[in-house]
Amino acid sequence: MKRLAAASAGRAREWLCAPAGNDFGIAGFRCWKFWAVLAFYLGGFLLLVRDPFFLRGGAFSYQQGMVTLLLAFVIVAALCWEMMLFGPPRGANLLLQFMMCLPAFLFVARITVAPSMPPADVGVISLTVDGIGKFRQWLGIGRLLEYIPFWIRDLFANWQVTLFFMVVMGALSFRRTGVRLSLLVLLLAVEFFAVFAGRGSAPDWLLGGTICLLAGMGLQFCRCDRIVYYENVVDRLSAAPCDESALRAILRIAAQGREDGRVSEEGVRRIVKSEYGSLGNFSAAEFGCIASELTGRILYEYRIMHLSGGADGVFLIPAPNLCRCETLLGGLSVWPRVIFTLLAAVVWVLLPVDLIPDSIPFVGALDDVTVTILSGIVLRNAMENSR
Repeated sequence: MKRLAAASAGRAREWLCAPAGNDFGIAGFRCWKFWAVLAFYLGGFLLLVRDPFFLRGGAFSYQQGMVTLLLAFVIVAALCWEMMLFGPPRGANLLLQFMMCLPAFLFVARITVAPSMPPADVGVISLTVDGIGKFRQWLGIGRLLEYIPFWIRDLFANWQVTLFFMVVMGALSFRRTGVRLSLLVLLLAVEFFAVFAGRGSAPDWLLGGTICLLAGMGLQFCRCDRIVYYENVVDRLSAAPCDESALRAILRIAAQGREDGRVSEEGVRRIVKSEYGSLGNFSAAEFGCIASELTGRILYEYRIMHLSGGADGVFLIPAPNLCRCETLLGGLSVWPRVIFTLLAAVVWVLLPVDLIPDSIPFVGALDDVTVTILSGIVLRNAMENSR
């Protein structure tokens, strides 16, 4: 049994880590997979529309507020345009990636299972009569909240959904794709299975829509980050000319950095020696000078790698932004979640929404501090990834 589980895990890892090829993703509008994926996405959307959870008087009625729409869009954008799991964002792939949003919107709204209530008219905050409440009244925060638009206040109509939104944003801020994807799947799985454990309408339509959504995602799956990496490397190398041997050496260094995650000084020297050895009898010092010159061009002229030092030596590390598609959609997957996370943190502190009453000394501020820390982590990682 253990061997079977290990073999299955190994095959799944190989499938997830496999580079894009002819057998992966959508080749174009004439590919049969395009029409199959389109049918799955539309089928999943129609099944979720027929879920009794969304029906009011026999007609579809969406009452889950803005936060679930924002959450679903950010998740789809992160999967498609940041992690690059569903092919390059162009042509048939791009159309299907936008079509993925339709069932994803309703799926996220269904698993959160918290219809939003119209937020109450925001007046002077008077949750408590203690010193903190009086201090807020003295500052006039209630009058300030009156200027916040309704669609922003609607983000906080259900604090449980808003907190889940913040946690998902924090999970998507990790650097490693595997960590982000595993945390995202875990969080969505918890919410998904909670629907089956709770009371309410039968989740048959949800199950059917989820199966269609996952089937479409499985057919469209195509890890193209490696292709994007080499396209960006070649694009940067075309900015400044270099001789053929230097070009081959730089490409080999970039390829080794992509496969191994880093390239040591000795690795650079070996590559330089193998490329320049046939051109003449160079001494070790001359090979070192050539390696230093190529390293300088890689770091400062082409900017495809950067230095990272530690106790085990100095290494060349591939630039993380080379694996992202340099288009408008690349930023669209990062900055919306940064903006809305910061907005959520600010409004969370201002609105009369608390997991722990502020009247409790010290402990009452923990929820506000936690939300602020989460938003700070998201902002810091976004700034580092956008360099």
